[in-house]
Amino acid sequence: MLYALAGGSGFVLDSLIAILASRAVLGLAVAGVMVTVTALITDYYEENRRDTILGRQGAFMSIGGVVLLPLAGVLADIGWRVPFLVYTVALVLLPAMVFTLPEPNRRDPTGNRPTSLDDLHQTLAQFPLRTLALIATLGLVGQIIFYMVPVQIPFYLETRTGASGTVIGTALAASTGAGGVASLLYGRIRRSLSVIGIVALTFGFMSIGYTVIGVSGTVRVVVVGLAVAGAGSGFLLTNLNAWIAAVTPEAVRGRALSVLTSTFFLGQFLSPLVIQPVSDTLGLGTTFAGVGVVLGGGAVVFALAAVYTTPPTESDSEFPEHPRNSPEKASD
Repeated sequence: MLYALAGGSGFVLDSLIAILASRAVLGLAVAGVMVTVTALITDYYEENRRDTILGRQGAFMSIGGVVLLPLAGVLADIGWRVPFLVYTVALVLLPAMVFTLPEPNRRDPTGNRPTSLDDLHQTLAQFPLRTLALIATLGLVGQIIFYMVPVQIPFYLETRTGASGTVIGTALAASTGAGGVASLLYGRIRRSLSVIGIVALTFGFMSIGYTVIGVSGTVRVVVVGLAVAGAGSGFLLTNLNAWIAAVTPEAVRGRALSVLTSTFFLGQFLSPLVIQPVSDTLGLGTTFAGVGVVLGGGAVVFALAAVYTTPPTESDSEFPEHPRNSPEKASD
């Protein structure tokens, strides 16, 4: 509801300050939706099935970008206010959410959450803070690098190839679409690779893609690089969410997921602040290629870590899950 009202308010607001304020509220709503939906998925589904559903979540996020961004462009031709109405589509989903999303089952009235100060201390003592710090750092750095594409690619293509806005939009859609396909495949890949191995795969794809972008001189080659890099970035959020779900106790899982979401948005904010000074000094092509080389080094490090370490999974966790009550089961 808040997402639809804050997002759609731009259709009627006349003040720039009011529109900016509505965007801030929209940001809060987006963060809430991301954390809540991911937390529900981790509550509803067991480990193997959960990885597949998290992959679908990432895919639909990408599909939304592929479909709604061009739609917003078409609506903008009608009037600059009209694209704000896209946010009100959320109101159509509201009845479905109310009537089809059951409350997850709990093993006891407390929902396996700490009920005393001693319980809280015990939970925090068992909480994998180092692992969460690593995951949050990967999310932050990953978003700083990923947002080079939507922020820097339009300028890069325009200055290097003279590409039009339509061509640039198509190129960006290639990245988003490839990310959606990769997310759909996450569940299958997860059965063969650990979460650390998928981090290596993510960095490997992004390394190849960014290097290709940096050394290319034509739009077609850049699009190929964007598609390869997009495939890698499609694994990023899904894999980190799955990693958190596997290693955190239910009592604090929502908070852990909110930390990751915060680092993602922080990475988006920091990306131009970090990348722009570098690109001003070295040039965008060299910057993309250099980031590709760094990502390649990261891929090697995590590949070695995947071989020589075994990350904890839910089956090894000291925090057994409560019985599931997924929407699929509720409908049976």
